[in-house]
Amino acid sequence: MKTPKLLILIFLLLGEYVNAQNKIDQFFKIKIEQSLISRGDNFPDFRIEKDSLDVFLFTLHKGYTPNDFQNFTKFKDEKMSNLISLLKSKNWLHQINNQYKPTVFIADSKDGKLLYKYAKPISKKITKSITKNLSEIKSQFDKTEISKKQNFQKWSFLILSDVLLDSWQIDNVEKDFLKQEDRPLRHGNHYYYKISENTNPQIESFGIYGNQSQKSGDRYNSVYGNNRLNLRISSSENLISRSDNKIFDEMAKIYLPDLLKILEEERNYSKKVYAKLGYDKEISFEEFFIWWYHFIYTQSTDEMNKKGILTIPADGNFDYVTED
Repeated sequence: MKTPKLLILIFLLLGEYVNAQNKIDQFFKIKIEQSLISRGDNFPDFRIEKDSLDVFLFTLHKGYTPNDFQNFTKFKDEKMSNLISLLKSKNWLHQINNQYKPTVFIADSKDGKLLYKYAKPISKKITKSITKNLSEIKSQFDKTEISKKQNFQKWSFLILSDVLLDSWQIDNVEKDFLKQEDRPLRHGNHYYYKISENTNPQIESFGIYGNQSQKSGDRYNSVYGNNRLNLRISSSENLISRSDNKIFDEMAKIYLPDLLKILEEERNYSKKVYAKLGYDKEISFEEFFIWWYHFIYTQSTDEMNKKGILTIPADGNFDYVTED
């Protein structure tokens, strides 16, 4: 006896429904980490974790619908409508081809692997370029007060990664490569935002290097690394004086043309990756690239560490103090 086609269709739809609910259930179990790029008081004015908005955006990024999320959470129609309206009003959500998509950068573990995979051509060029400029960088370091007491290798992680590529440089990447004077406007504030899966709770999502600072009097106590979660920042003996900070600024400016040349050479490639990974269906190229750039310089940093060009501290962090 043949099974009626209508019954087969019902079974198929039921199977898809159950599969969707199981997949959404997994998003509630993963460890979600959030990151922000901003200045001053530019930050979200609402709680992303409330009502699992972060999970909702994750599910939309992975191709599920608001209905899929609602069926799992059992939210009432009015509540679901209010959540969507809230995210739209904050410029965190928009509709592309009648599909709701996030406007902030989102990446799960699979996305992270692909982002690193496609970063290789650019990160290798950066590693090669820094290696080529190493003697000039060391000459600049020799002008610092730091060099009178400590050697370059101790500071190599901070200088070659943070100074040349990240904190001292990222504003230049935004301005000169992305041509962005202001970060995306969201509810009156300007900032970039990332929601990502963290598969290793001991370090930052995807092992990305970054800065964390606290002001204490006329100084900033800072840590650069990827092991900054639940970190208490204490004072450090690694002091960057105002005069040394100017030299570090000069290091970043000297290397900037080489970095911009590489990024410009790879602009078309970067846009292809942007489309290949589907981010062109959600966010602007600028929003995509500024976060992908973190993967790129992290990969370059790790390559330089393997080659012995720089030394990453055993705990993954370099602490330092800067004068205000």
